[in-house]
Amino acid sequence: MNRSVYRTATSLFLLFGVLSSSAWSHYLWVGLDPKSGEHGTTNVYYEGGPGPGDGQYLDPFIQRGKTWLRTLGADGPAELKMNETKSPGKRWLSAALTAGGPRSIESYGKWGVYRYGTTDVQLHYYAKHFDVSSVDELTKLGRAEQLNLDVVPELADDGAGFRVLWKGKPAAGRPVAVRGPSGFNANLKTDEEGRVRFETKSKGLYTVRTSVEEKETGTDDGKEFQLIRHHGTVVLNLPVNQE
Repeated sequence: MNRSVYRTATSLFLLFGVLSSSAWSHYLWVGLDPKSGEHGTTNVYYEGGPGPGDGQYLDPFIQRGKTWLRTLGADGPAELKMNETKSPGKRWLSAALTAGGPRSIESYGKWGVYRYGTTDVQLHYYAKHFDVSSVDELTKLGRAEQLNLDVVPELADDGAGFRVLWKGKPAAGRPVAVRGPSGFNANLKTDEEGRVRFETKSKGLYTVRTSVEEKETGTDDGKEFQLIRHHGTVVLNLPVNQE
């Protein structure tokens, strides 16, 4: 193989690797449009970030996903009827909200089995969006009992924190990626109590991602898998009023 052919083959290999990797940098996200409708509209995306994309891999969430609204004083989460929504080149799920804030909107969906290298993985996704104006409201709405993988905010005067819970118990040693305004980027790992902390230097929208894995095998829709992976996300504005 001459150098030109080798360089071309290598470039194609690297490009394919990048495309393959980026194609599955997808997570479930809950967004909020407070100016749409009487109480606002929630949007659910399956993209690299909390915004609309081509929705190429959205179908499993259309078929079997669930989204809930939780408000203070309510007996429990109220399930929302999500509708497929489209604009040119984009696709997502949306629903009119039935109550104003303070509130938490949560979503769950099993995607199915996807192959990473030589490992077939069953994928589950969990997402939350908080619409609150105080730490007290956030604390009261923080825990979503219906989510097996739950990322619970724990805020203080000197910064922000989250606790990752798996089936109600602390998830230790789990990666947590936090992104925010002004290029904020923190890659953390939960302690023995499932907690991470960081300092919020700029005001704005923050996103949090984490995951939990189960070394279990099985079959899903006729496809075998060797691992179960659960991904969780949170979207909220920080800092939150301490009053």
